[in-house]
Amino acid sequence: MFYIQLIGILGFCIVVLSFYKKETTTILMYQITSNFVYAVHYFLLGGLSGAFCCVIGMIRNVTLIKCDNKKIILPIFITIYSLITLLFYEGIYSLLPMMANLSYLIEMTYKNKKVLLKGALVSSSCWIIYAIFVSSYVSIVTESILLISNTIQLIRMINKQKIKLGV
Repeated sequence: MFYIQLIGILGFCIVVLSFYKKETTTILMYQITSNFVYAVHYFLLGGLSGAFCCVIGMIRNVTLIKCDNKKIILPIFITIYSLITLLFYEGIYSLLPMMANLSYLIEMTYKNKKVLLKGALVSSSCWIIYAIFVSSYVSIVTESILLISNTIQLIRMINKQKIKLGV
């Protein structure tokens, strides 16, 4: 179990490194690598729906890099995530990786930062709950950090908008 958590730590480190990159393509490449590591992590923990959603997340990120029209891929990946969830259904909690990944996909199709942050809150919340079910302690910590960070960013953004409007 300890070694499986170490694999999750590697995934966490890769995610952290992605935040220091400037170009979207580079960020997505780091996240592809991180998704691979987390897929192995979840698979070894027995979380098949999480593992296979991470694999589909890799394909999704490659598609986001290659495809100019981001909104056209939305219905395709909704279908793929739904099929993966049906195939590897482990209980109600196995719906969470699909919801997290769909939230991420939706947020990536819009250029609005507020939509991006709100989607990130949904995504992190789903992954935290799933990680509790499959005993991925590293994912609980990782997603909690992301949840707190994105919440702070969203609050700051809302407060700046209030100041601009004089509210």
